[in-house]
Amino acid sequence: MTDSIPAIEFVMNNGIQCRVQPCVEPNTRHTTEFLKKQIEIGFRHMSARSRFSRFAAALDHLTDQQLDYLTDLDGKDRVAWCASITREDEESGIGIARYINIPNEAKMAEFAITIVDDYQGQGVGYQLLNKLLETAKLNGFQILRGYVLMSNSAMLALCKRFESKKSSVDGPFVIVDIIVQ
Repeated sequence: MTDSIPAIEFVMNNGIQCRVQPCVEPNTRHTTEFLKKQIEIGFRHMSARSRFSRFAAALDHLTDQQLDYLTDLDGKDRVAWCASITREDEESGIGIARYINIPNEAKMAEFAITIVDDYQGQGVGYQLLNKLLETAKLNGFQILRGYVLMSNSAMLALCKRFESKKSSVDGPFVIVDIIVQ
């Protein structure tokens, strides 16, 4: 449940104000449809390298089915936090962190983080992962597991800041586990 964890605002390393909040919030404009549009816009602002680092595939767009999957949230087993900036009264999504419960693993969820290129290295991923961990704890999860490409040194460094443990290597992926505390 994300409704009992407050949104935060912080100043990124580049000096720009950023807001981190649940991606879908009842009684606000942050609907599933709004989230889909923000993901599509953000995806267009990602380099081919960033897209490959997140999806482990050379994608030039997301299908409707992929967007449905990414935005199917319930606040407990499927959770997402979004980072946005506001310029000239226009809100723009710049990052998203989400987890989904791993089938047959009641206390473990798989997580992923995506930050658009212009805002990578600005502290957004750290704030998003921190909120994701808060929510996972509230929802009874003990481990967040990520499948990170070995070449994604920035993500591996972020996970290390949260004292992740490398559980194994699966092809081009390092499997990292973060204990929810």
